Amino acid sequence: MHLDEYEISLSRELGLCNGLIRKCRRLLDRMESRHGMTTAVFLDHWLQGKLSASRELTEWRDGAEGLQRWTEARNEYERLLGIMKI
Repeated sequence: MHLDEYEISLSRELGLCNGLIRKCRRLLDRMESRHGMTTAVFLDHWLQGKLSASRELTEWRDGAEGLQRWTEARNEYERLLGIMKI
């Protein structure tokens, strides 16, 4: 059963995800610029224990994890919205 309310709710969630993805990307861009390395290199160094934990580096790691989670959520909402429009 297709109800407009479901589509509206999915669209709102999709908008929320897109906003949080933009926020995470801004954080990652700022950190990459400040530290002169890509997020992928940073995460590799972090996982190998080459970096000491600081508030800023923890924020960077959290931003990278957040980007992944919100991107996955956005993709799922887009998939569900696509099904509804068939």
